[in-house]
Amino acid sequence: MSVDEPSDLIVPMKGAVDIIYEDSYLLVVNKPPGIASLPAKAMDSKTMANVVKSYLIDKKENSSIHLVTRLDRNTSGLMVFAKTSYAHSLLDQILHTEDFQKFYLAMVYGQLQPAEGMIDLPIGIDPQAFYMRNIDYQTGKESRTVYKTVEKYANASLLKLKLLTGRTHQIRVHLTAVGHPIIGDDMYSKKIDPRMKRQALHCYRLNIIHPVTKELLKLKAPLPKDMVMLKSVLRGERNGRE
Repeated sequence: MSVDEPSDLIVPMKGAVDIIYEDSYLLVVNKPPGIASLPAKAMDSKTMANVVKSYLIDKKENSSIHLVTRLDRNTSGLMVFAKTSYAHSLLDQILHTEDFQKFYLAMVYGQLQPAEGMIDLPIGIDPQAFYMRNIDYQTGKESRTVYKTVEKYANASLLKLKLLTGRTHQIRVHLTAVGHPIIGDDMYSKKIDPRMKRQALHCYRLNIIHPVTKELLKLKAPLPKDMVMLKSVLRGERNGRE
């Protein structure tokens, strides 16, 4: 999803910015869990857009916010901001192509069969709750997620996922639809998991053909501490049953 918020709607707020890549055209940050990408209309809590705007003002750069990719509040990982309308337009043109590849890591309940493949299910707005999404064969939009199992545990697995489309909650909805919701995603799994306080989902890698220099950017964000701890717990459960 691409969003270009009028800059005067976003108030600069001080905060930590974990910069993965920066040049005069774009800024890629590692977003921690628990912070939204953009302010909602009725909310003025701190978001990544507020923090990045403050960072750009401190650098005496153009502080208009051009958000190229967004993440759910409780999803961590790589987010891309363009520094100019021109760069935003160029990035927008490649956003859902092989020139802009987005990879995620997720820890899910159970083990997918087959161990790798593609989930191709249309996603629409849940009629019961406007903030949720569901599989909708009538009016849903085409949505495709490629997945590969990279580690198996006793009752869970670690998946690497590649987004081919960019629907709201796409990975969360797709994995729930095939019977393997993300651990900690109480919105879609319908259960609280004491091992994880948020969905175990992290955008860990971006491969972007720079729209101006044409250089291939291979950007990575390390797994956050809570997912590292969850992986350790899951490994222990596996080992305890072998």
